[in-house]
Amino acid sequence: MIPGLYTTVAGMINQQNMLEVITNNLANVNTVGYKKDDLNFSGTFNLLPDQTGTYTILNLDGVSSKFLTDFSAGDIKTTDNMLDLALNGDGFFVIQHKDGIRYTRSGNFTLDNNGTLVTADGYPVMGTNGTIQIQGGTPEIDNSGQVIVNGNVVAKLKIVDFQKPYQMTKAGYNTFVNSNQAEQNSTAQVKQGFLEMSNANPIQEMVKMIETMRVYESYQKTIQLFNETLEKANSELGKISA
Repeated sequence: MIPGLYTTVAGMINQQNMLEVITNNLANVNTVGYKKDDLNFSGTFNLLPDQTGTYTILNLDGVSSKFLTDFSAGDIKTTDNMLDLALNGDGFFVIQHKDGIRYTRSGNFTLDNNGTLVTADGYPVMGTNGTIQIQGGTPEIDNSGQVIVNGNVVAKLKIVDFQKPYQMTKAGYNTFVNSNQAEQNSTAQVKQGFLEMSNANPIQEMVKMIETMRVYESYQKTIQLFNETLEKANSELGKISA
């Protein structure tokens, strides 16, 4: 019985982790360029014998959970802001973060006081020749990422991709780090005046939340049943001893 109790607790912990992932996805349904997370369960679901010797108890001790990021594209929304950029295709903008290079799909850029193209959090957006300076006019950015001011090409956005599956982890500020894969050229097209929105679907996430909560509640009821059974067993054992 105790192994079954441990199994139930392990199941509750997994479902709690899933709820945290879903809650975070729901909190970012309106975050530009956000990539939703999921929880993948791996391992072997072994059956343990119950008191009768029949294999009916599920053993989750060898099961582990792993956070995964879904890099599928979100919907592209028109903004008509000349500094809003979206990538149509696979690839990432390159950001000079204080802790090193970061990658993002969030293209809601702006200019700082020095005319440097920066993210919403103030980190410089990288071009093929370093940071991008825009002075003296409204920039036009073509599909290849060339930044054109007053008819002159002043910079080109650095847009990179990686071999799939991506070995990237989230690093805050809606950016990613990639320490294991080499950068490669991206074929993504730049769309000026557009933003890629979150790929988290609120309806799908709510459905997943309801399903997860129901499973969690079923584990709670199972623990209550274990508790009642143990109390009854202790009570009966006390009568026999008397």
